[in-house]
Amino acid sequence: MEGGSATFNIMPMSGGCGALVSGLKLSEPMGQEQKGLLEKAWLEHQVLFFRDQPLTPEQHVNFAKNFGELQGPGYMPTLDDYPNVYVQEYPDLFKGIVSDVDWHIDASFLEKPLKGAVLYAIDVPESGGDTTWVNLYQAYESLSESMKVLCSNLTAVHDNFHKNLLSVIETYGSKGYEVARKATPPMEHPLVCTHPQTGKKCLFYSELMVSHFKELSTSEGQYLRSFLLEHIKKPELACRFKWENNSVAFWDNRCTAHRGIFDFGDDRRLMHRVAIQGEAKPS
Repeated sequence: MEGGSATFNIMPMSGGCGALVSGLKLSEPMGQEQKGLLEKAWLEHQVLFFRDQPLTPEQHVNFAKNFGELQGPGYMPTLDDYPNVYVQEYPDLFKGIVSDVDWHIDASFLEKPLKGAVLYAIDVPESGGDTTWVNLYQAYESLSESMKVLCSNLTAVHDNFHKNLLSVIETYGSKGYEVARKATPPMEHPLVCTHPQTGKKCLFYSELMVSHFKELSTSEGQYLRSFLLEHIKKPELACRFKWENNSVAFWDNRCTAHRGIFDFGDDRRLMHRVAIQGEAKPS
């Protein structure tokens, strides 16, 4: 692909999703043509990966800004001079409540979940600590017709504290929990959503965040959640990325779920993440 004065190549990484981009420096400003070509590839492959991309926080922020407004600070650590840059550091700063290992869609508990995110590896273990993404288009498309009908008529309740309530209280106390609970109440989204740019249907399911389904009883919801977890875990839907220092992943949060694999013990794993604000409520 050719964009602006630069040429970059795209190599699909799996049958599920994901592509490796080469020949592009994320530290440099992008022209409109180049940005358009990269966004087209992003929408097609859902996750784009880049190697050997040393970035300053400012360059990281500037790259993400090409694709929308940025997420502001929340309860996770950020850089003092760059409040849009979230710090993910193991094992020191990032324990307990934020050590998410379940499949999830970032901030799906918001009225307008994040559009996307750019994750940058600064210091990662030599082995372990991979991240896996799953294609939620294929997750929907591979359901039986009867299951598609069922899921299309369900409302999932996304709760930020569904699985980490005790950790939140232990870390921040009851008052801290009350503040966070008020800021992020449970949010309802259709289980099957239409992507606002591609027009394709996807299974908007976050194992970490979905506490129940509005139309189902507790036991029915538990059965469905178990089924959906096994369904989205299918390897043919996924792409797994081996991190190296100065690697970057840029994913579409509206049609993928992901999980980190915490198999690196007490080794240091330092990442910076810049997220792009959601533009619409899922529908």
